[in-house]
Amino acid sequence: MTSQMMVDLVPVNEDVLEDLLTLAVAEAQPGEVMPPASGESPGEPRTTWTELRKGAFREYHRRCRVNPHAFVPEVTWAVKARGRIVGAARLALVDGDPEVREVGLWLGESYRGQGISSEVAYWAVAAAQTMDAKRLVARTLVGSAVARRSLERIGFEVADRDGGLVGTLTLP
Repeated sequence: MTSQMMVDLVPVNEDVLEDLLTLAVAEAQPGEVMPPASGESPGEPRTTWTELRKGAFREYHRRCRVNPHAFVPEVTWAVKARGRIVGAARLALVDGDPEVREVGLWLGESYRGQGISSEVAYWAVAAAQTMDAKRLVARTLVGSAVARRSLERIGFEVADRDGGLVGTLTLP
């Protein structure tokens, strides 16, 4: 059993953004950590980092910053553990419905399987509740037993979809 680890979520300012991009390039594929860049089709394999994709990564996180003066439909934070940036988390509206939020998370390869995703999921539940959401949705690209157990442990109802998993959690 792994010991519980202190996980923080921090705003993605310019310094954090560069650390996050460095991690993504070293330990993740573009398709795991961001939507397609402008001009890329959603079905195009995104397995290598290009300057276009690095620029799109930066713009994505800049667009998803918490803004106290304007509504942002998708917000991202950097995930920090052991004093290092280890990945990113997001909460996004689903189909414009203010009662549903989707939680997303990616971790650098060397940080996976250490209980960080469970800690982030508990945070996401609390954050979604402060946004008056009634449901939280989580999707995985791969339908692994580990991902299924993690989602079910938190209380998500999990279904297989398109080679991945979709979890739904009704919030109190």
